[in-house]
Amino acid sequence: MSAFFKPHKNKQFSYTPRYYNERKERLENLKKQYGEDSKEAIEMRMRGKIRRQQTNKIPGLLSNATLRTFIILGILALAVYYILKNMKFDF
Repeated sequence: MSAFFKPHKNKQFSYTPRYYNERKERLENLKKQYGEDSKEAIEMRMRGKIRRQQTNKIPGLLSNATLRTFIILGILALAVYYILKNMKFDF
């Protein structure tokens, strides 16, 4: 009777990935060779990336998502206008 209520265990596999990333392997070897970066170096690198991302954005231009939203809203507004204009009420 206890076999009915006993949960089954998941089957376990011994999976070994076959994908070899040469670039990742080379980077890991370089990190081992030269040691890990200090906290300050990582922080400066992150700040530099953020600055580059902010300078790449041109102020005043709409993003693709915002532009797409305005286009969809415009199409919907035209569709609603057309439907309401052509409706005939029989009251």
